[in-house]
Amino acid sequence: MQEENIPVLPSQEGAEAAARTKKRAATVKIVRLAVDYLFLIALAAVFLFPFFVMICLSILPDKDIYRQVLFTSSGVINFGTYTKILSGGSKYLSYLGNTLIVAAITTVGIPLVSSLCAYGFAKMEFAGKEVVFGIVLATMMIPAVISLVPLYTLYARFGWLDTLFPMWVPSLFGGGATNIFLMRQFMRGIPNDMIKAAQLDGANSFVIYFRLMLPLCLPILLYVAVQSFLGAWNDFMTPFTYLSVGSKHITLALGVYYDYTNSSQTLANEAMAAGVIMTLPCAVIFFCFQKYLIDGVAVTGMKD
Repeated sequence: MQEENIPVLPSQEGAEAAARTKKRAATVKIVRLAVDYLFLIALAAVFLFPFFVMICLSILPDKDIYRQVLFTSSGVINFGTYTKILSGGSKYLSYLGNTLIVAAITTVGIPLVSSLCAYGFAKMEFAGKEVVFGIVLATMMIPAVISLVPLYTLYARFGWLDTLFPMWVPSLFGGGATNIFLMRQFMRGIPNDMIKAAQLDGANSFVIYFRLMLPLCLPILLYVAVQSFLGAWNDFMTPFTYLSVGSKHITLALGVYYDYTNSSQTLANEAMAAGVIMTLPCAVIFFCFQKYLIDGVAVTGMKD
């Protein structure tokens, strides 16, 4: 029996074409996503390779250091470099203590003082506010090296050389123009009606700042706090400028430079172990607070 030709309706042809187009678009999307991921993996491998080398060298036995290899042929993993650095008699613990003191003060102090300044610029009215804020922003254009000699002379007159004061006292005077700017931008996104309602309830400016503004500014406060900690932890130039060799107030970055990277008597595995230990807290903090680090600047674009 001869089969009859069943005509294809235009609507069916359109549906099949749409399905093919949708399938083709999905395939293209998958291919692009795969290419993007491969590119990002390759880029991450390039940036992480120095850290991989550092970790491998840190666990090499002493006899393999002179062979200039990444992996030991004996299969022995040497953790003695880490125990040597973290032992009770190591100067590394003293460096760590000094760094934690500076980092703790700046991590707490900078967000508070910068948010206090930003609150005045964002939510309070006074004569010359915009002019003063412009002057604050203008300080961002001044290279740090220009103020190095005047600050050194000033701290020498104060008797602050070979102390921790130059590392944390200046940061508490405003918290930095960048942090003030970020805080101000975030606070401008908070409705003024909330402040007016609090004023009607009898709250003064300090009550509004502590009980209203600070809780609402928690995301940007955490962002500034993390950045302040990382800045204090990795700071090298400030202690290098104001601390002399052998000072009891030497911080971690400077101590690693003096004892491990600037000494011909220190093996490479011990120096790399010191680098791993110094890098680890920064990596942990980044993974824990990466949301605030990535989104911290983006949310500052909100305005009234």
